[in-house]
Amino acid sequence: MNVPPTDGIRVAASDLEELVFEIFRAVSIPEDHARFIAGKLVECDLRGVVSHGVFQVHRYVRSFQDGSMNPNPRIRVLKEGPATAALTGDGGLGYLVASRAMEMAISRARELGIGAATSTYHGHLGSAGIYARMAMGRDLIGICTSGRNAADRYDREQTIRRSIQGSPPLAFGMPAGEGKPAFLLDFASHFAVDDDTFLKYPPVFIKTIGLSHVGNILSGALGGQMLPEFSRGNVEFSGADQSGFFLAIDVDRFSDLDAFKSDMDHLMDEASRMKPLPGFSESYLPGGKELERETEYRRDGVPVSARAVEGLEEVARELSIATPW
Repeated sequence: MNVPPTDGIRVAASDLEELVFEIFRAVSIPEDHARFIAGKLVECDLRGVVSHGVFQVHRYVRSFQDGSMNPNPRIRVLKEGPATAALTGDGGLGYLVASRAMEMAISRARELGIGAATSTYHGHLGSAGIYARMAMGRDLIGICTSGRNAADRYDREQTIRRSIQGSPPLAFGMPAGEGKPAFLLDFASHFAVDDDTFLKYPPVFIKTIGLSHVGNILSGALGGQMLPEFSRGNVEFSGADQSGFFLAIDVDRFSDLDAFKSDMDHLMDEASRMKPLPGFSESYLPGGKELERETEYRRDGVPVSARAVEGLEEVARELSIATPW
């Protein structure tokens, strides 16, 4: 669960995005790619998803510098159908191929009512919610998951109970009325649990294992990570070990769009009236608090944790880039 940092500084969103853009340009990423990725990282911080915001910049820069990630990928369509598409990210960061995959899913949903796409051979695509929001912005339901490391060998200490699978993210987004908080469930599918905790709550753990495997199968297996051409032993960029699955659904093909959005607004409003859980002072369904944070952070500046500031300052200093603070 993402918690807004209290140990760092606040930075204007535009200044933060410009800094990240300049850092990426300095490691030879094409200008349009650098601008796009910088925007998506700051977008996550604006919504309070600090785990997938500018905190990731340091890691991404190192992956370009050590050659494990392709700084200038050529995205390619592997297969294509009336309602489907499968793409390869050519060893680059996942943001580029994932956004194109969701755009293709969206265009198919507009034409046919539903569209799905997969991506493979790419690095981290950031928060899965980014791509659900792409569909939501077009008044579509958006679903995304990403996962399954394509390595031939695994660090089993980092997987579920020493299995082959890790913990893919899943995001489910539903459109809402203008200016209203939209439902967006964006979460890691699994959580670590010791044997004692499992014995107390076995259904919770078993369900998260199931969710994790569904996410990994839809993204990794359906995306083709098991194919020889995408095996870690055969690819040029070793850090490109992720896949993605993207689904867009046109509400208007099933129900009345305005009535659907009105119902979602009612649902979100009613949830805000629930008795808060222990330790909380407010009640929200996923997506409600994020809208509040985005409004505040655009006005007062984006909170950047001390750890993220340290990472940004380190790479900016190496690349002779001034920070805006």
